[in-house]
Amino acid sequence: MPRPAARRHTGNHLLDRLPAAEQAPLLDAATSVTFAPREEVDGLRWEDQPVYFPTSGVYSLLLPMKAENPVEVGVVDSEGMLGIPVVLGMAENPVRAVAQSAGSCLRVPAETFLRVLRADGTVLDALVRRFLAVSWQTANQTIACNLRHNVRERTARWLLSVHDRTGSDEFVVTQEVLSGMIGASRQKVTVVAGELQAAGTIAYQRGKVRVRDRKALEAASCECYRVLRKAYDFLTS
Repeated sequence: MPRPAARRHTGNHLLDRLPAAEQAPLLDAATSVTFAPREEVDGLRWEDQPVYFPTSGVYSLLLPMKAENPVEVGVVDSEGMLGIPVVLGMAENPVRAVAQSAGSCLRVPAETFLRVLRADGTVLDALVRRFLAVSWQTANQTIACNLRHNVRERTARWLLSVHDRTGSDEFVVTQEVLSGMIGASRQKVTVVAGELQAAGTIAYQRGKVRVRDRKALEAASCECYRVLRKAYDFLTS
């Protein structure tokens, strides 16, 4: 009698919580792909494109603007997936996904993903619904933060989120990229970065940020960081 398939560890929180019967067809059809910092994740604009499950790295969801830099509306790492249009049946998705740090993903064809998702009573369906709910909350909170809070608070909030997700005190980010992530001018970001560095909160040189005083960075942030961190902890619990 054949032994039932064993569940495999992938490094993606969503995939690793699936029972073997749901996980196996996804992994059997998956291809491992890697992304360099600032590289765009291809094939997320249409409903029949593949779904990506990050196993490492941090990926920003960016909303393009006609005359300005794109604005970040969400962040995904190994706790979730890239490819919401596939789940929602959207014909087109304006949001781009760009790697903020080097990382890897498991790419699964949309047809395979939907076949597992739409089976009756799947764990995948429950986990994806949970992920979508947290993504919706994160997008709303990020938009509100960019509208209501000052550049110092938004900068601290973004740096804390990346610090949490990379698991490293040092990561790569230029002031131009950071200005787009928080919806502020590069000049204002330059001033704030200089102030945080002078206070000993961060060190910044040649596009690399090092968090030197985590507590001071939390004090500089707004309440949005704590709301977003609570949502992230709920997703990974």
